[in-house]
Amino acid sequence: MKNTVWNAVIWRYNGNEEFRVFKHAPSFSDIYPLIDCDTIELHKGFHQDVSNRSFEMHCDEEAKLRSKPVNVKATKAWLLWAKRTGHLTIPGDTINGDIAIIKKVAKPHEQDIQSVA
Repeated sequence: MKNTVWNAVIWRYNGNEEFRVFKHAPSFSDIYPLIDCDTIELHKGFHQDVSNRSFEMHCDEEAKLRSKPVNVKATKAWLLWAKRTGHLTIPGDTINGDIAIIKKVAKPHEQDIQSVA
């Protein structure tokens, strides 16, 4: 794709959604401050607002240890992915804290409020 950029969709645990645009493929170091973490754990998710197929969610690996609140939207996306793919989950398990979804696109999200070089 010409002029490829990467949209970062951030799902906050409080239900808010934010967007950032990167001119380069973001590294974990780029994502850490977006979701307030030091270690990233990848989980799969499915949500039709994001894609018609599964996607990766960048999550704070220590969110539960740091007592971060449950991210209801990310948990639902993860559980739906598990159901669709036949993966097992531990009953009552959740995704906690803020998460980021990175998407390679031809043009940035039109509601982008802060671009990252």
